[in-house]
Amino acid sequence: MSYLALYRKYRPQDFLDFAGQEEITKSLQYQVKTGTFGHCYIFSGIRGTGKTSMAKVLAKAVNCLDPQEGNPCGRCTSCLMFQNGGSIDVVEMDAASNNGVDDIRELRENARFLPATNKYKVYIIDEVQMLSSSAFNALLKTLEEPSPSVLFILATTELHKIPETILSRCMRYSFRRIQRDAMVARLAKICEMEDVAYETAALELLAEHSGGALRDAISLMEKSFAMARGDLTVQSVQESLGLLGRDRTHELLHGLFSGDLDGAMLHLGTVLSEGKEISMIFTEILSFLRGLLLARLMDDRSLVSYLGFSMEKYKDSYSHLKEEELLLAIKVFDEASRNLRMSNLPRLTLEMAMVQIATKRPIQAKVEVKKVVEKRQIQRIVEEEIPKESVELANVQLYWERLLENLKKERKMKVYALLLEGIVDCIDEESIRLIFRPEYKFHRDTIMEKESQDILAEMTKKVFGKRMQIFASLEGEEKKNEPLEEVKEPTETTADRLRRLMGDAADRLEIK
Repeated sequence: MSYLALYRKYRPQDFLDFAGQEEITKSLQYQVKTGTFGHCYIFSGIRGTGKTSMAKVLAKAVNCLDPQEGNPCGRCTSCLMFQNGGSIDVVEMDAASNNGVDDIRELRENARFLPATNKYKVYIIDEVQMLSSSAFNALLKTLEEPSPSVLFILATTELHKIPETILSRCMRYSFRRIQRDAMVARLAKICEMEDVAYETAALELLAEHSGGALRDAISLMEKSFAMARGDLTVQSVQESLGLLGRDRTHELLHGLFSGDLDGAMLHLGTVLSEGKEISMIFTEILSFLRGLLLARLMDDRSLVSYLGFSMEKYKDSYSHLKEEELLLAIKVFDEASRNLRMSNLPRLTLEMAMVQIATKRPIQAKVEVKKVVEKRQIQRIVEEEIPKESVELANVQLYWERLLENLKKERKMKVYALLLEGIVDCIDEESIRLIFRPEYKFHRDTIMEKESQDILAEMTKKVFGKRMQIFASLEGEEKKNEPLEEVKEPTETTADRLRRLMGDAADRLEIK
């Protein structure tokens, strides 16, 4: 016997075998039990939620010779004939390939005849929204006044495309996405029947990536069986689906949000060398960012119930990010993922999204400040007021980031980009010295131009409370400007100067 796919092998055979559609199964079971079922049904919902399977079970139940509380017995002649695919009174029609008016006219003519072996003749029309307008019109009269022995079951994934004249003549049932717990229970049952050991976390991962479609989850699990070799683990599922996993996604994003763009790019290169699909990387990044955002709004128990996984392990590493930054990252990666299909270089699309996130963050961790003999990294500044008075020397480095932010806000992007490549080397009360690597000679020269100096002078006045001059030199180059001292002697005040001038004048008078 040829191999049978798992989603076909374990297709539900009665109403009790469905996962996650209890309201619909109970309603249909009651109708069959009491004999009050209608002449036309329409089942709507996303793919893989059991619409066609439910139609087949309903067709089987209404023709069963010995129904058990509305459920098909599975033992009578009609049920056995149905299970073996030999029932000529149950007709399945794919509207995607039979959508013309002639196909519906043929169906309408055949519907006039009595069933050959069963009580009812059942027509199951899948993807009914694909029918043409003329085909819908041809079907309309048959649905309005059908033969007493005919039952129509229409299935669709796009209910809004069905004409209202058709909908008004049908009993409508909307199939919802399968909940995680119901899906995991169904997958576990299949694993047990296939004699495959499994980890619950692996089944939860499959459910997470199924999009609420049980058929997709079963197909993904079947693919993972080849990697599992008798033991379905989280690692085997990640390998079969080409997933990074939340730990590696965390490594990629944490490097990006910490200012280590070089490290993030190297990590991305390692991931891509393993053959991971860029579309799946986008999906996992967006899922991770979504989890981080929701983790700030919900407690962990509610989050696990809502998302299916916990972010407790990771959220503290991103506590320095604002909600606006997370929303911006989600927007950037989402737009990039939508542009992926049209891109000639998919990898470039992902890399540019990462660069865009890195450059839109306030300041990178590479900016450093020397204070006496201490050298430490600039830390991200929490929202605070710009000082009205001049800042103290010890606090100057804390406002360097604010200077860059103001440059970007006022669209001085040229000067902003030049400063990003420099390192703050020395500061005093009146000036700041920057060091550039030799390959950034252009940046050094442009910073020292009058136009750039004027812009920086105005900006330092807004940020530091006074104008400060910016000096720039190349690393290893002998400083052309006068060396800056880290501590200067107090400058002469206006009052002292007046006293000195008056004293000099008095001396001159005495000499004369």
